[in-house]
Amino acid sequence: MRYTPELGREICARVAAGESQHALAREPGMPSRRTFRDWALREPEFGAAFETAKLEGRARQIAADREADLRPGTGKLWRKMMAQASPKRRRGGSVSILTPELAEEICLRIAGGETVLALSADPDMPCAGSIYGWARRDDGFREMYLRAKEIAADLYFDLAHEIAMEATEDSVRGDRLRVQQLRWRLALSEPKKYGLRRMLGPAPERERDLDENGEPRPFAIEVVDFVEARGGGWRELG
Repeated sequence: MRYTPELGREICARVAAGESQHALAREPGMPSRRTFRDWALREPEFGAAFETAKLEGRARQIAADREADLRPGTGKLWRKMMAQASPKRRRGGSVSILTPELAEEICLRIAGGETVLALSADPDMPCAGSIYGWARRDDGFREMYLRAKEIAADLYFDLAHEIAMEATEDSVRGDRLRVQQLRWRLALSEPKKYGLRRMLGPAPERERDLDENGEPRPFAIEVVDFVEARGGGWRELG
């Protein structure tokens, strides 16, 4: 596709308005993202305007995200939780007390795939710091918490498969990021089961290889020679 000043101005105006280059390049009659870069290198005027448009579009997107975070029920969860973790914006409310019923509800929701940050965003649930603190100090809760994490790992494994199977041409970029994040999470949380690389080292000893004192049982190696028999086949020598 040949560059024209009119097309260059249209591209810059739409990028500055917040439209992504990927969405723009997929539109019929528009060049590819690689062509955007080539034109920016070959056409100095377009290159300068294109860089300015990208900065303006990014600023608009940041402003829109911040505005969405202020509306109830909208915005990205991680931004809200980071804001709550700020020393200037501690989460209020009464001190939570760990009870068997609360511990069971927390672990059931974690086993169902809910993160601690998402859980703590619920007004009826304790904050993330309390949950992490209980997992460190309370042996019973820690055992339940770790078991819930193991169950959640199996759910994440199945979820990654479903995301990959349902991916479409329009969603593949975002779906790839989701699957990669799930793989990374699984590899760190359950490396023996879902790690991409297995640990090298001696194989674990089996109970049948040990005697009653826990010592390795002695074993012998028998070497047998074979010779070709008449009529085909092999027979033991000797």
